Amino acid sequence: MPSVTLPCHTSMFRGVDVPRHGITTNIFIPLARPVPSLVDVAHQQGKRCGAFMNWGELRDLYHPASVSIHYCANASHEPRDDEIVAREAVEHLKAEPFDFLFVYFGRTDSMGHAHGWMTEPYIDAISHADLCLTWVLDALRESGQEVTVLVQSDHGGHERTHGTEMDEDMLIPWILSGKGVKAGELTGEVRIFDTCPTLAHLLGLNPAKEWDGRIIREALL
Repeated sequence: MPSVTLPCHTSMFRGVDVPRHGITTNIFIPLARPVPSLVDVAHQQGKRCGAFMNWGELRDLYHPASVSIHYCANASHEPRDDEIVAREAVEHLKAEPFDFLFVYFGRTDSMGHAHGWMTEPYIDAISHADLCLTWVLDALRESGQEVTVLVQSDHGGHERTHGTEMDEDMLIPWILSGKGVKAGELTGEVRIFDTCPTLAHLLGLNPAKEWDGRIIREALL
């Protein structure tokens, strides 16, 4: 399992660790030394990007003009909340494909905070998120595109919180599959800010010079 440093959604999309971007809460603060996100770089290089989510704070992961579609249903406590995100993504996929698509299901995190990590409601939320992900993957297959999919969390958790250096908080799933990816299990460390340059490489993008993460080449063909 890769280790991460919180707050990890910013690191995941901007390719640098917390000391570089300086964001230590869920409130985005404009960076004194700006770092372009994966979505910004993809847009600048002619890629069509979309984002579907149910947590409003994620709107700060990229410049608003970098996505062709930004959909946010800002609720994540009921099963239908993840379902709405999945169905919107599917409908837009049917209309026109994306070069890069970000889909976020937030109910698992909400159940962790409400009931505790690894409790029955939390596990049920994971199972339901998996179902919602299946709908999106089925739509991608039906489109006939050869795609690469990365499934990952932005953090773990313990009891009803996260943000410490405990393994329960710091270790996350990082599952890469599809075009250009080797079958097998990674044995080396993957840091959450490695996600950005790895996906950029798979998209055929020139990386931003500010990114510190590395391409996880051992996962690639």
